[in-house]
Amino acid sequence: LSMALLPFTLASFVGRGARFFLVAGLMRWGGARMEAELHKHIDRLGWATVALVAVGAAAYALR
Repeated sequence: LSMALLPFTLASFVGRGARFFLVAGLMRWGGARMEAELHKHIDRLGWATVALVAVGAAAYALR
């Protein structure tokens, strides 16, 4: 693949940072109960996110 390294690296940092702050915000908002729910459903949430990104990328490519 011929992808530029700098945009890829920046997008990775932004994505990981957004994920960190999202999880931290949910933990603060929901407390221990939210933490337990996230641990129980983390795989489904992850795959749902991947599916949403794939659908978004396909919609963008086919426009």
